[in-house]
Amino acid sequence: MNRILVIFIALFFMFGCSSEEEEVSLDITKLGGEYLGESFPYGEAKLFLAGLIKDSYHLQNLVFSPDGKEFYFTRTTLDNDSMVIFYSRLVDENWTNPRPLSFIDGHNYTDPFVSPDNQKLFFSSDRPIKGTADENYYNFNIWFSERNNGIWGEPFFLEEVNSNDDEFSPTLSEEGELYFASSRSSAEGYWDLYKSKLVDGKFTQPERLPEPINSNARDFDPSISKDGNELFFSSDRNDGFGSGDIYYSKLIDATWSEPINLGGKINTNDHEYCPRISYDGSFLFFTRSNPSEKYFYQEKALDTRDPFEHAYIPEAGLSRVYWITIDSLSNVNR
Repeated sequence: MNRILVIFIALFFMFGCSSEEEEVSLDITKLGGEYLGESFPYGEAKLFLAGLIKDSYHLQNLVFSPDGKEFYFTRTTLDNDSMVIFYSRLVDENWTNPRPLSFIDGHNYTDPFVSPDNQKLFFSSDRPIKGTADENYYNFNIWFSERNNGIWGEPFFLEEVNSNDDEFSPTLSEEGELYFASSRSSAEGYWDLYKSKLVDGKFTQPERLPEPINSNARDFDPSISKDGNELFFSSDRNDGFGSGDIYYSKLIDATWSEPINLGGKINTNDHEYCPRISYDGSFLFFTRSNPSEKYFYQEKALDTRDPFEHAYIPEAGLSRVYWITIDSLSNVNR
């Protein structure tokens, strides 16, 4: 997800203008190997693909497929008019140039997540729900696509978990537990985390996660581990360093532990969000939005349940994706 703060992540990619499917102006075809050949970030968080950041557009929600041979991200324009999911594949030891997903149609697409079996792609979009009474009401919902001969098919609306409000950040455990964020009326902190379980091919009615996971602050961007026992998420609760921090909780005897702020190795007085656990469980990717000297003002949101009623947004491309080895986080009890 992340529409929260209308924050963008600038990581190196530029749209081309030669076709309807805009491409990223970034040549990564010479990059090869695991995690695009990046040196592993032991001990401290490091900028991912630091040498390739070169423009004022933004990227968020970077996530790898379970086999490590694909990576996906959301590209966002400065004015937030466009959110598009791009992907790249490892082919013959080299990564392909990122391209939009084939079903991108002019609506917004964000928060990609590949299921543990590598056969479904979950995401959030404001694409219309065809056949509904008001299919032109563009709130964000969770959708998924299935592979067909290696190609992602036309998306399905995940009716069981969506509401009349916004849903973002789907993430799935190996046991079929779907975690996501929603601004639905049962949320106490404008945004709360919810859980649904895949049973006989259908997801159950979502349940709001209990305290201490949810709070009267904004809790969003969940990332569940494959075994379903570790949860990273973002929140702007009072013990944070800045406008949003990343927290960790562990499932112990069927109860979530008190969330722990991941501290200064991750969080700053800026905005940290979009945590994503790597497919092998070794790394944590996250986004940091840095302030700029230039700002533009976002008018007060008409929807009072929006996570920020107003905000000064950095005008330059100063948001970045970082990563760190989870074992470097001393307060994460694994």
